[in-house]
Parts: sequence; C-alpha cells; structure tokens
Amino acid sequence: MKSPYSTITQIQTFFDKKGIRAQKKFGQNFLIDQNIVEYIVNIAKPSFTEPDISLAEIGIGLGTLTYPILSLRKQTDLFEIDFAYIQLAKDEILPKFPNATLHEGDALGNLFHIFPKKVFVFGNLPYHLTTEIINTLIIHCQHFKGGIFMVQKEFAERLVKETSSLSVFLSAFCDVKYLKTVHKNCFFPIPKIHSALILLTPKQQKGELNWVPKSNVEVELWSRMLRTLFWGKRKQIQVSLRESPFSDDPKFREALGEALLRSQIPPTKRPEELNREQFLNLGQHLLDILSK
Repeated sequence: MKSPYSTITQIQTFFDKKGIRAQKKFGQNFLIDQNIVEYIVNIAKPSFTEPDISLAEIGIGLGTLTYPILSLRKQTDLFEIDFAYIQLAKDEILPKFPNATLHEGDALGNLFHIFPKKVFVFGNLPYHLTTEIINTLIIHCQHFKGGIFMVQKEFAERLVKETSSLSVFLSAFCDVKYLKTVHKNCFFPIPKIHSALILLTPKQQKGELNWVPKSNVEVELWSRMLRTLFWGKRKQIQVSLRESPFSDDPKFREALGEALLRSQIPPTKRPEELNREQFLNLGQHLLDILSK
C-alpha cells in the first residue's frame, strides 16, 4: 500500500492543512521517489523471511516507507518524535494496520522496546544521531537481524571505505554494505547533499577472526581499545598507547602492549595501516589477557 502523502503536491497540501512545515532540527526531508521505496523494501526482504522476526521503523514521518512496510503484515514497531506525524499515525495509519505499535518521542529513549526482539530495522536517520542510533541497535538489540538505513552519502562512504574507530567498531558486530546513492532530488524539501542506503548484516561467529563482543564488559573493552589506538590523528600506535587519556590505567596499557606483541603488530604502525581482521584479533588477545 502506498502512502497518501508521497508526492510534493500531496505533502504541500498536508502542510497547508495542518499549518506546519518540515522541521530542520529533526532532519525532515521526505522521500518522494517511489522507485527508491520499492528498492528499500525488496532489498530488505531476504533478511526477515523467518516468521518470528518483527520489523521497526525509526522516524515514520508521512509514512512513505511505513505503508509498504506495514503491508508486509509483520509485527512492526514505529518510532516518531514529531507530534504532527504522531497524530497522523494515530488518525490514519494505526486504524488500518493492527500489526503496528507506535512509540512516541525520542527514538533513542524508546529503542528499548525492541531490544529483546528478533528485529530488522528501517530508518531515515538524522545525521547528528546516526552513529548513536546504529551503535545502540547493534550493542543492545539481543537478536538484531539487520537494518537498512538512509544516511548522508559522505557518512556511508567513510563507513565502508575508511579505517576509522567507528568502522572498525561496527566490524566486530556486523558487515556494512553500501547499497545505493540516493540523489537529493529524491526528497522534499530538497536537502543540500546526497544520501546513501547502507545495509547492516549481523556477523556469524566463525573462528577468532569473527569475534563478536558478547557482554557489556567486552563491548566497553573493545570501544576503549579503539579509542586508544585512534587517539590523535595518524599517530603511531606506540605514541597513542603512551599518551592517550584512554590508556591511563597501567594495567590496561600493559595488557594492550602485550596484545600487540601477540598479534605481531609493530608499535610503529598507525591504525589506518591495519586491516579489520588485525583489530579483531587484537581485541580477542586483549580480552584473553585481561580475563586471566
């Protein structure tokens, strides 16, 4: 089923009727290209073929993607912060789709509703919250089945092409695939920059090079290790190990130094010179050392 607010004329009519406009503070640029809508749904379908997997959408807006998602007839959690679209959902969407549950307010404060579920997540994410939302999902969703997200093109390119603290952190939990560039003209109002679709697929544990942090302690350790190594742009690992505020604990610093030796990583290397498998191997060695 198609949203009744999927063209510029329909959106403007809705805005005029309600006396509202798109809110920049919420990053509201509404997708109007139906080819992209169909692409998103079709590319995601293979990820939730199991009958007990539920769906979620972060930021439903005018329902451009919501209607097609809910038409799949799976239990779906909807997250929306803007009162105008909360009311729209209550008036027009929820009565049509009993499989939908609406969570009002800030998504980050409400994501706990899906933490215990086997869930696949859709989201057109505001730039300033993209990293925090993705990290929250992969860390706290106990049975995260993946997600497809609309993000800024530059962010997506950095995530898949660069070796950074964030890209390496995510690599312990999931594979990230750059799916498609989405031109800014596919939205209304038209944003200043292009967007991109990325697909997150949870990793399957197959040996130590596919180590996945399992507990809060392991996640914090993995995060602290990466913040230490990437502290100071392009600094050698030995410099960061010595000077980073994240390695001020002597026990942690000594353990990370030992993990580097076991991983056969020269301390004169810079983080961007390592591959993601080396980071994962290093993280496993660090955990082993500190667990003794």
